Amino acid sequence: MAALAVMLLRGLAFAQAAPAAPPAPASAAAPADTPPSPSVDDPMLAPIAPPKRFIASWDDAARLLRARSTDLRSAYDDILRAEADSRTALAAVLPTLSGSVTATHTILPKLGGSNNVVDPTTGNTLLSTGSSSGGGGANSLSASVRASLTLVNLQAWHQIGTAHVNEDASRLTYQDLERTTAAGLADAIAQNVTNERISELSRVGLRDALERLALTEAKERTGTATGLDIVRARQDVASARSSLVASDEAVRKSRDALGLALGFTEPIGVLPATDLSSIEHGALQACRPLQDLAQRADLLAANKAVEIAKRHTTEVDLGFLPTLSAGSTLGTTVTDAGTPARTTWNIQAILAVPIWDGGARYGARREAAAIADQSATSLEALRRKSTVGLAQVRRSIDVAEDTRRVAQESRDLAFEVDRLTRAAYQTGKGTSLDLVTSATALRQAEVNLAVAELGVVQARLDNLLTLANCAVAR
Repeated sequence: MAALAVMLLRGLAFAQAAPAAPPAPASAAAPADTPPSPSVDDPMLAPIAPPKRFIASWDDAARLLRARSTDLRSAYDDILRAEADSRTALAAVLPTLSGSVTATHTILPKLGGSNNVVDPTTGNTLLSTGSSSGGGGANSLSASVRASLTLVNLQAWHQIGTAHVNEDASRLTYQDLERTTAAGLADAIAQNVTNERISELSRVGLRDALERLALTEAKERTGTATGLDIVRARQDVASARSSLVASDEAVRKSRDALGLALGFTEPIGVLPATDLSSIEHGALQACRPLQDLAQRADLLAANKAVEIAKRHTTEVDLGFLPTLSAGSTLGTTVTDAGTPARTTWNIQAILAVPIWDGGARYGARREAAAIADQSATSLEALRRKSTVGLAQVRRSIDVAEDTRRVAQESRDLAFEVDRLTRAAYQTGKGTSLDLVTSATALRQAEVNLAVAELGVVQARLDNLLTLANCAVAR
Protein backbone atom coordinates (compact mmCIF):
# COMPACT_ATOMS: atom_id res chain seq x y z
CA MET A 1 0.00 0.00 0.00
CA ALA A 2 2.88 2.40 0.71
CA ALA A 3 4.12 2.20 -2.88
CA LEU A 4 0.63 3.08 -3.98
CA ALA A 5 0.69 6.04 -1.65
CA VAL A 6 3.94 7.36 -3.07
CA MET A 7 2.58 7.51 -6.58
CA LEU A 8 -0.74 8.90 -5.42
CA LEU A 9 0.56 11.62 -3.17
CA ARG A 10 3.27 12.67 -5.60
CA GLY A 11 0.56 13.24 -8.17
CA LEU A 12 -1.56 15.03 -5.62
CA ALA A 13 1.36 17.19 -4.55
CA PHE A 14 1.80 18.15 -8.19
CA ALA A 15 -1.87 19.04 -8.41
CA GLN A 16 -1.70 21.05 -5.18
CA ALA A 17 1.46 22.88 -6.25
CA ALA A 18 -0.06 23.92 -9.59
CA PRO A 19 -0.63 27.71 -9.51
CA ALA A 20 -4.10 29.09 -10.02
CA ALA A 21 -2.88 30.92 -13.09
CA PRO A 22 0.50 30.86 -14.85
CA PRO A 23 2.56 34.03 -14.85
CA ALA A 24 2.22 35.99 -18.00
CA PRO A 25 5.10 35.72 -20.47
CA ALA A 26 7.44 38.65 -20.49
CA SER A 27 6.53 39.47 -24.09
CA ALA A 28 2.85 39.67 -23.21
CA ALA A 29 3.13 41.62 -19.95
CA ALA A 30 0.38 44.08 -19.18
CA PRO A 31 1.05 47.75 -19.93
CA ALA A 32 2.59 49.69 -17.07
CA ASP A 33 -0.35 52.12 -16.99
CA THR A 34 -2.97 49.38 -16.54
CA PRO A 35 -5.21 50.35 -13.59
CA PRO A 36 -5.07 47.98 -10.60
CA SER A 37 -7.96 45.64 -9.97
CA PRO A 38 -10.58 47.00 -7.58
CA SER A 39 -10.79 45.55 -4.09
CA VAL A 40 -13.85 43.35 -3.51
CA ASP A 41 -15.29 41.49 -0.56
CA ASP A 42 -18.07 38.90 -0.37
CA PRO A 43 -19.15 36.29 2.22
CA MET A 44 -18.86 33.52 -0.35
CA LEU A 45 -15.15 34.22 -0.79
CA ALA A 46 -14.48 32.69 2.63
CA PRO A 47 -13.42 29.03 2.40
CA ILE A 48 -15.76 26.33 3.65
CA ALA A 49 -15.29 25.04 7.19
CA PRO A 50 -12.57 22.39 7.46
CA PRO A 51 -13.43 18.89 8.71
CA LYS A 52 -12.65 17.86 12.29
CA ARG A 53 -10.43 15.00 11.21
CA PHE A 54 -7.60 14.97 8.67
CA ILE A 55 -5.33 12.34 7.14
CA ALA A 56 -1.68 13.15 7.74
CA SER A 57 -0.11 10.31 5.74
CA TRP A 58 -0.94 7.26 3.71
CA ASP A 59 0.19 5.03 6.56
CA ASP A 60 -2.49 6.54 8.79
CA ALA A 61 -5.11 6.02 6.12
CA ALA A 62 -4.06 2.43 5.45
CA ARG A 63 -4.05 1.62 9.16
CA LEU A 64 -7.54 3.03 9.61
CA LEU A 65 -8.71 1.15 6.54
CA ARG A 66 -7.49 -2.21 7.82
CA ALA A 67 -8.89 -1.58 11.29
CA ARG A 68 -12.33 -0.25 10.36
CA SER A 69 -13.23 -1.66 6.96
CA THR A 70 -16.37 -3.78 7.23
CA ASP A 71 -15.64 -5.42 3.89
CA LEU A 72 -12.22 -6.61 5.03
CA ARG A 73 -13.63 -7.80 8.33
CA SER A 74 -16.35 -9.79 6.58
CA ALA A 75 -13.81 -11.33 4.19
CA TYR A 76 -11.57 -12.28 7.11
CA ASP A 77 -14.55 -13.95 8.78
CA ASP A 78 -14.98 -15.98 5.60
CA ILE A 79 -11.42 -17.25 6.09
CA LEU A 80 -12.25 -18.27 9.66
CA ARG A 81 -15.37 -20.05 8.45
CA ALA A 82 -13.38 -21.92 5.83
CA GLU A 83 -10.88 -23.03 8.46
CA ALA A 84 -13.73 -24.20 10.68
CA ASP A 85 -15.20 -26.19 7.77
CA SER A 86 -11.81 -27.89 7.29
CA ARG A 87 -11.78 -28.96 10.91
CA THR A 88 -15.34 -30.26 10.61
CA ALA A 89 -14.41 -32.27 7.51
CA LEU A 90 -11.41 -33.77 9.31
CA ALA A 91 -13.60 -34.86 12.23
CA ALA A 92 -15.56 -37.15 9.91
CA VAL A 93 -12.57 -39.54 9.56
CA LEU A 94 -11.04 -39.29 13.02
CA PRO A 95 -11.91 -41.74 15.83
CA THR A 96 -14.80 -40.78 18.07
CA LEU A 97 -15.30 -41.67 21.71
CA SER A 98 -18.53 -41.20 23.60
CA GLY A 99 -19.77 -42.24 27.02
CA SER A 100 -23.19 -42.50 28.61
CA VAL A 101 -24.52 -43.16 32.11
CA THR A 102 -28.14 -44.17 32.82
CA ALA A 103 -29.67 -44.25 36.31
CA THR A 104 -33.01 -46.07 36.64
CA HIS A 105 -35.46 -46.13 39.53
CA THR A 106 -38.58 -48.32 39.35
CA ILE A 107 -41.43 -46.30 40.74
CA LEU A 108 -44.15 -48.94 40.91
CA PRO A 109 -43.46 -51.52 43.76
CA LYS A 110 -42.91 -55.18 43.06
CA LEU A 111 -45.88 -57.51 43.75
CA GLY A 112 -45.35 -60.27 46.38
CA GLY A 113 -47.30 -63.51 47.44
CA SER A 114 -49.11 -65.89 45.21
CA ASN A 115 -51.53 -63.94 43.12
CA ASN A 116 -52.12 -66.59 40.50
CA VAL A 117 -55.12 -66.62 38.22
CA VAL A 118 -56.70 -70.16 38.24
CA ASP A 119 -59.14 -71.68 35.76
CA PRO A 120 -62.16 -72.67 37.94
CA THR A 121 -63.07 -75.49 35.60
CA THR A 122 -59.74 -77.27 35.30
CA GLY A 123 -57.87 -75.83 38.28
CA ASN A 124 -54.87 -74.97 36.15
CA THR A 125 -52.89 -71.76 36.74
CA LEU A 126 -53.47 -69.32 33.88
CA LEU A 127 -51.33 -66.35 35.10
CA SER A 128 -48.77 -65.95 37.86
CA THR A 129 -48.11 -62.42 39.14
CA GLY A 130 -45.40 -63.35 41.66
CA SER A 131 -45.23 -62.67 45.33
CA SER A 132 -47.31 -59.88 46.89
CA SER A 133 -45.12 -59.54 49.94
CA GLY A 134 -42.21 -57.78 48.11
CA GLY A 135 -40.95 -54.32 49.04
CA GLY A 136 -40.59 -51.08 47.07
CA GLY A 137 -39.03 -50.18 43.67
CA ALA A 138 -35.60 -51.26 42.38
CA ASN A 139 -32.61 -49.03 41.40
CA SER A 140 -30.04 -49.69 38.67
CA LEU A 141 -27.08 -47.87 37.16
CA SER A 142 -25.75 -48.52 33.67
CA ALA A 143 -22.60 -47.03 32.10
CA SER A 144 -21.11 -47.52 28.65
CA VAL A 145 -18.23 -46.22 26.53
CA ARG A 146 -18.30 -46.44 22.73
CA ALA A 147 -15.45 -45.91 20.30
CA SER A 148 -15.83 -45.78 16.53
CA LEU A 149 -13.40 -45.39 13.67
CA THR A 150 -13.95 -44.84 9.97
CA LEU A 151 -11.84 -47.30 8.04
CA VAL A 152 -12.87 -46.62 4.45
CA ASN A 153 -14.80 -43.50 3.40
CA LEU A 154 -13.45 -42.06 0.18
CA GLN A 155 -16.03 -39.29 0.06
CA ALA A 156 -15.12 -38.00 3.54
CA TRP A 157 -11.40 -38.06 2.74
CA HIS A 158 -12.02 -36.15 -0.47
CA GLN A 159 -14.08 -33.54 1.39
CA ILE A 160 -11.07 -32.76 3.59
CA GLY A 161 -9.05 -31.78 0.52
CA THR A 162 -11.93 -29.70 -0.78
CA ALA A 163 -12.13 -27.82 2.50
CA HIS A 164 -8.43 -26.96 2.31
CA VAL A 165 -8.85 -25.67 -1.24
CA ASN A 166 -11.74 -23.55 -0.02
CA GLU A 167 -9.44 -22.07 2.62
CA ASP A 168 -6.99 -21.05 -0.09
CA ALA A 169 -9.78 -19.50 -2.13
CA SER A 170 -10.96 -17.46 0.88
CA ARG A 171 -7.46 -16.13 1.50
CA LEU A 172 -7.06 -15.17 -2.15
CA THR A 173 -10.40 -13.39 -2.10
CA TYR A 174 -9.25 -11.45 0.94
CA GLN A 175 -6.01 -10.48 -0.82
CA ASP A 176 -7.89 -9.20 -3.84
CA LEU A 177 -10.22 -7.25 -1.57
CA GLU A 178 -7.16 -5.59 -0.01
CA ARG A 179 -6.13 -4.52 -3.50
CA THR A 180 -9.54 -3.14 -4.46
CA THR A 181 -10.11 -1.38 -1.13
CA ALA A 182 -6.68 0.25 -1.45
CA ALA A 183 -7.73 1.43 -4.90
CA GLY A 184 -10.98 2.79 -3.50
CA LEU A 185 -9.16 4.63 -0.74
CA ALA A 186 -6.66 6.07 -3.21
CA ASP A 187 -9.47 7.23 -5.45
CA ALA A 188 -11.26 8.84 -2.49
CA ILE A 189 -8.09 10.73 -1.52
CA ALA A 190 -7.50 11.85 -5.10
CA GLN A 191 -11.10 12.97 -5.50
CA ASN A 192 -10.93 14.94 -2.26
CA VAL A 193 -7.73 16.76 -3.22
CA THR A 194 -9.05 17.49 -6.71
CA ASN A 195 -12.37 18.81 -5.43
CA GLU A 196 -10.54 21.00 -2.91
CA ARG A 197 -8.51 22.37 -5.79
CA ILE A 198 -11.59 23.02 -7.93
CA SER A 199 -13.27 24.75 -4.99
CA GLU A 200 -10.27 27.07 -4.64
CA LEU A 201 -10.37 27.79 -8.36
CA SER A 202 -14.10 28.52 -8.20
CA ARG A 203 -13.50 30.94 -5.32
CA VAL A 204 -10.80 32.69 -7.34
CA GLY A 205 -13.19 32.80 -10.28
CA LEU A 206 -15.86 34.45 -8.11
CA ARG A 207 -13.35 37.04 -6.92
CA ASP A 208 -12.41 37.82 -10.51
CA ALA A 209 -16.08 38.10 -11.47
CA LEU A 210 -16.70 40.49 -8.58
CA GLU A 211 -13.70 42.57 -9.64
CA ARG A 212 -15.06 42.73 -13.17
CA LEU A 213 -18.43 43.82 -11.83
CA ALA A 214 -16.80 46.53 -9.71
CA LEU A 215 -14.78 47.66 -12.72
CA THR A 216 -17.88 47.81 -14.89
CA GLU A 217 -19.78 49.76 -12.25
CA ALA A 218 -16.89 52.23 -12.02
CA LYS A 219 -16.94 52.66 -15.77
CA GLU A 220 -20.69 53.21 -15.68
CA ARG A 221 -20.20 56.07 -13.24
CA THR A 222 -17.80 57.68 -15.69
CA GLY A 223 -20.22 57.13 -18.56
CA THR A 224 -18.05 54.62 -20.45
CA ALA A 225 -20.25 51.59 -19.68
CA THR A 226 -23.91 50.91 -20.30
CA GLY A 227 -26.62 49.15 -18.38
CA LEU A 228 -26.12 46.12 -20.61
CA ASP A 229 -22.52 45.92 -19.46
CA ILE A 230 -23.69 45.91 -15.82
CA VAL A 231 -26.19 43.13 -16.50
CA ARG A 232 -23.58 41.03 -18.23
CA ALA A 233 -21.14 41.50 -15.35
CA ARG A 234 -23.81 40.56 -12.82
CA GLN A 235 -24.71 37.54 -14.93
CA ASP A 236 -21.06 36.49 -14.81
CA VAL A 237 -21.04 36.87 -11.01
CA ALA A 238 -24.17 34.73 -10.74
CA SER A 239 -22.59 32.05 -12.89
CA ALA A 240 -19.44 32.12 -10.76
CA ARG A 241 -21.53 31.83 -7.59
CA SER A 242 -23.35 28.83 -9.02
CA SER A 243 -20.08 27.11 -9.85
CA LEU A 244 -18.74 27.83 -6.36
CA VAL A 245 -21.82 26.38 -4.67
CA ALA A 246 -21.53 23.21 -6.75
CA SER A 247 -17.78 22.85 -6.15
CA ASP A 248 -18.12 23.40 -2.39
CA GLU A 249 -20.77 20.68 -2.22
CA ALA A 250 -18.48 18.40 -4.22
CA VAL A 251 -15.80 18.99 -1.57
CA ARG A 252 -18.19 18.07 1.22
CA LYS A 253 -19.27 14.92 -0.58
CA SER A 254 -15.67 13.91 -1.24
CA ARG A 255 -14.90 14.36 2.46
CA ASP A 256 -17.89 12.19 3.30
CA ALA A 257 -16.74 9.58 0.80
CA LEU A 258 -13.24 9.57 2.29
CA GLY A 259 -14.70 9.19 5.75
CA LEU A 260 -16.81 6.24 4.64
CA ALA A 261 -13.82 4.64 2.93
CA LEU A 262 -11.98 4.81 6.26
CA GLY A 263 -14.94 3.51 8.26
CA PHE A 264 -16.22 6.78 9.74
CA THR A 265 -19.58 8.52 9.50
CA GLU A 266 -17.96 11.96 9.73
CA PRO A 267 -16.19 13.85 6.93
CA ILE A 268 -12.43 13.49 6.68
CA GLY A 269 -10.01 15.65 4.71
CA VAL A 270 -6.38 15.51 3.63
CA LEU A 271 -3.83 17.88 5.12
CA PRO A 272 -2.56 20.18 2.36
CA ALA A 273 0.97 20.10 3.81
CA THR A 274 1.20 16.34 4.26
CA ASP A 275 4.79 15.18 4.73
CA LEU A 276 5.49 12.66 1.99
CA SER A 277 8.97 11.66 3.18
CA SER A 278 7.52 9.56 6.03
CA ILE A 279 6.13 6.99 3.62
CA GLU A 280 9.18 6.73 1.37
CA HIS A 281 10.88 4.19 3.65
CA GLY A 282 8.19 1.55 3.24
CA ALA A 283 7.46 2.26 -0.41
CA LEU A 284 9.13 -0.89 -1.71
CA GLN A 285 7.79 -3.18 1.01
CA ALA A 286 4.12 -3.24 0.06
CA CYS A 287 1.97 -3.50 -3.05
CA ARG A 288 4.61 -5.46 -4.89
CA PRO A 289 4.09 -5.60 -8.65
CA LEU A 290 3.21 -8.88 -10.32
CA GLN A 291 4.92 -10.27 -13.38
CA ASP A 292 1.86 -11.89 -14.91
CA LEU A 293 -1.87 -11.19 -14.88
CA ALA A 294 -2.52 -14.82 -14.01
CA GLN A 295 -0.86 -14.22 -10.63
CA ARG A 296 -3.46 -11.67 -9.57
CA ALA A 297 -5.47 -12.71 -6.54
CA ASP A 298 -8.93 -12.55 -8.13
CA LEU A 299 -7.88 -14.78 -11.03
CA LEU A 300 -6.23 -17.23 -8.65
CA ALA A 301 -9.40 -17.27 -6.55
CA ALA A 302 -11.47 -17.93 -9.65
CA ASN A 303 -9.20 -20.86 -10.50
CA LYS A 304 -9.74 -22.19 -7.00
CA ALA A 305 -13.49 -21.86 -7.48
CA VAL A 306 -13.26 -24.05 -10.59
CA GLU A 307 -11.20 -26.60 -8.68
CA ILE A 308 -13.70 -26.65 -5.82
CA ALA A 309 -16.60 -27.14 -8.21
CA LYS A 310 -14.85 -30.09 -9.85
CA ARG A 311 -14.08 -31.62 -6.47
CA HIS A 312 -17.74 -31.38 -5.50
CA THR A 313 -18.60 -33.34 -8.62
CA THR A 314 -16.11 -36.03 -7.63
CA GLU A 315 -17.51 -36.12 -4.10
CA VAL A 316 -20.97 -36.91 -5.43
CA ASP A 317 -19.50 -39.80 -7.43
CA LEU A 318 -17.70 -41.11 -4.35
CA GLY A 319 -21.02 -41.16 -2.53
CA PHE A 320 -21.98 -44.22 -4.62
CA LEU A 321 -19.20 -46.26 -2.98
CA PRO A 322 -19.66 -48.31 0.23
CA THR A 323 -18.09 -47.26 3.53
CA LEU A 324 -16.48 -49.39 6.22
CA SER A 325 -16.22 -48.49 9.88
CA ALA A 326 -15.42 -50.23 13.15
CA GLY A 327 -16.91 -49.73 16.60
CA SER A 328 -16.54 -51.07 20.10
CA THR A 329 -18.78 -50.68 23.16
CA LEU A 330 -17.91 -51.39 26.80
CA GLY A 331 -20.87 -51.36 29.20
CA THR A 332 -21.75 -52.36 32.74
CA THR A 333 -24.98 -52.46 34.78
CA VAL A 334 -25.28 -52.38 38.58
CA THR A 335 -28.54 -52.95 40.57
CA ASP A 336 -29.42 -52.72 44.26
CA ALA A 337 -31.02 -56.18 44.25
CA GLY A 338 -27.77 -57.77 45.34
CA THR A 339 -26.98 -59.27 41.97
CA PRO A 340 -23.41 -58.88 40.68
CA ALA A 341 -22.58 -56.22 38.10
CA ARG A 342 -23.09 -57.27 34.51
CA THR A 343 -20.34 -56.14 32.12
CA THR A 344 -20.33 -56.48 28.33
CA TRP A 345 -17.79 -55.59 25.65
CA ASN A 346 -18.40 -55.93 21.92
CA ILE A 347 -16.60 -55.10 18.72
CA GLN A 348 -18.43 -54.31 15.48
CA ALA A 349 -17.51 -53.96 11.84
CA ILE A 350 -20.06 -51.99 9.81
CA LEU A 351 -20.20 -52.10 6.02
CA ALA A 352 -22.69 -49.58 4.61
CA VAL A 353 -23.64 -50.08 0.97
CA PRO A 354 -25.79 -47.39 -0.69
CA ILE A 355 -28.36 -49.05 -2.90
CA TRP A 356 -31.14 -46.62 -3.77
CA ASP A 357 -31.94 -43.18 -2.38
CA GLY A 358 -34.71 -42.18 -4.76
CA GLY A 359 -32.33 -40.59 -7.28
CA ALA A 360 -31.05 -37.80 -5.01
CA ARG A 361 -27.42 -38.51 -5.84
CA TYR A 362 -28.08 -38.43 -9.58
CA GLY A 363 -29.69 -35.00 -9.19
CA ALA A 364 -26.77 -33.81 -7.07
CA ARG A 365 -24.39 -35.08 -9.74
CA ARG A 366 -26.07 -33.04 -12.47
CA GLU A 367 -26.19 -29.95 -10.25
CA ALA A 368 -22.49 -30.25 -9.40
CA ALA A 369 -21.59 -30.62 -13.07
CA ALA A 370 -23.59 -27.48 -13.94
CA ILE A 371 -21.89 -25.50 -11.15
CA ALA A 372 -18.49 -26.64 -12.38
CA ASP A 373 -19.31 -25.44 -15.89
CA GLN A 374 -20.52 -22.08 -14.52
CA SER A 375 -17.28 -21.66 -12.55
CA ALA A 376 -15.18 -22.36 -15.64
CA THR A 377 -17.26 -19.89 -17.65
CA SER A 378 -16.88 -17.20 -14.96
CA LEU A 379 -13.12 -17.75 -14.92
CA GLU A 380 -12.87 -17.34 -18.68
CA ALA A 381 -15.02 -14.19 -18.59
CA LEU A 382 -12.85 -12.71 -15.82
CA ARG A 383 -9.67 -13.57 -17.71
CA ARG A 384 -10.93 -11.87 -20.88
CA LYS A 385 -12.12 -8.79 -19.00
CA SER A 386 -8.85 -8.52 -17.06
CA THR A 387 -6.74 -8.87 -20.19
CA VAL A 388 -8.61 -6.11 -21.99
CA GLY A 389 -8.62 -3.98 -18.83
CA LEU A 390 -4.85 -4.32 -18.48
CA ALA A 391 -4.32 -3.16 -22.05
CA GLN A 392 -6.63 -0.19 -21.49
CA VAL A 393 -4.93 0.75 -18.23
CA ARG A 394 -1.49 0.73 -19.82
CA ARG A 395 -2.81 2.86 -22.66
CA SER A 396 -4.65 5.22 -20.31
CA ILE A 397 -1.43 6.68 -18.88
CA ASP A 398 -0.40 8.10 -22.25
CA VAL A 399 -3.95 9.30 -22.89
CA ALA A 400 -4.13 10.99 -19.48
CA GLU A 401 -0.75 12.67 -19.99
CA ASP A 402 -1.83 13.94 -23.42
CA THR A 403 -5.13 15.16 -21.98
CA ARG A 404 -3.35 17.00 -19.17
CA ARG A 405 -0.88 18.56 -21.61
CA VAL A 406 -3.71 19.81 -23.84
CA ALA A 407 -5.64 21.07 -20.80
CA GLN A 408 -2.53 22.89 -19.57
CA GLU A 409 -2.09 24.57 -22.94
CA SER A 410 -5.76 25.49 -23.09
CA ARG A 411 -5.62 26.95 -19.58
CA ASP A 412 -2.52 29.01 -20.42
CA LEU A 413 -4.18 30.36 -23.56
CA ALA A 414 -7.43 31.10 -21.71
CA PHE A 415 -5.48 32.92 -19.01
CA GLU A 416 -3.67 35.02 -21.56
CA VAL A 417 -6.89 35.84 -23.42
CA ASP A 418 -8.58 36.84 -20.19
CA ARG A 419 -5.62 38.97 -19.09
CA LEU A 420 -5.46 40.82 -22.38
CA THR A 421 -9.24 41.24 -22.55
CA ARG A 422 -9.36 42.60 -19.01
CA ALA A 423 -6.48 44.99 -19.66
CA ALA A 424 -8.14 46.22 -22.83
CA TYR A 425 -11.48 46.69 -21.08
CA GLN A 426 -9.85 48.67 -18.26
CA THR A 427 -8.33 51.05 -20.81
CA GLY A 428 -11.62 51.54 -22.63
CA LYS A 429 -11.12 48.96 -25.35
CA GLY A 430 -13.22 45.88 -25.92
CA THR A 431 -16.77 45.09 -24.82
CA SER A 432 -18.32 43.59 -21.71
CA LEU A 433 -19.28 40.56 -23.76
CA ASP A 434 -15.63 39.88 -24.49
CA LEU A 435 -14.84 40.29 -20.79
CA VAL A 436 -17.51 37.83 -19.63
CA THR A 437 -16.73 35.33 -22.36
CA SER A 438 -13.02 35.24 -21.56
CA ALA A 439 -13.72 34.93 -17.82
CA THR A 440 -16.08 32.01 -18.33
CA ALA A 441 -13.62 30.26 -20.62
CA LEU A 442 -10.81 30.71 -18.07
CA ARG A 443 -12.86 29.26 -15.21
CA GLN A 444 -13.77 26.23 -17.29
CA ALA A 445 -10.19 25.77 -18.45
CA GLU A 446 -8.99 25.81 -14.82
CA VAL A 447 -11.51 23.11 -13.90
CA ASN A 448 -10.60 21.04 -16.95
CA LEU A 449 -6.93 21.18 -15.98
CA ALA A 450 -7.65 20.06 -12.42
CA VAL A 451 -9.74 17.16 -13.70
CA ALA A 452 -7.01 16.23 -16.18
CA GLU A 453 -4.42 16.18 -13.39
CA LEU A 454 -6.72 13.87 -11.43
CA GLY A 455 -6.94 11.66 -14.50
CA VAL A 456 -3.15 11.31 -14.59
CA VAL A 457 -3.04 10.26 -10.94
CA GLN A 458 -5.87 7.78 -11.39
CA ALA A 459 -4.26 6.31 -14.50
CA ARG A 460 -1.02 5.71 -12.62
CA LEU A 461 -2.90 4.16 -9.71
CA ASP A 462 -4.87 1.89 -12.01
CA ASN A 463 -1.71 0.81 -13.76
CA LEU A 464 -0.11 -0.07 -10.43
CA LEU A 465 -3.11 -1.83 -8.89
CA THR A 466 -4.05 -3.82 -11.94
CA LEU A 467 -0.91 -5.92 -11.48
CA ALA A 468 -0.12 -5.73 -7.76
CA ASN A 469 -0.38 -7.66 -4.55
CA CYS A 470 -1.24 -5.40 -1.61
CA ALA A 471 -1.60 -8.17 0.97
CA VAL A 472 -0.50 -7.21 4.47
CA ALA A 473 1.47 -9.82 6.43
CA ARG A 474 -0.35 -11.13 9.49
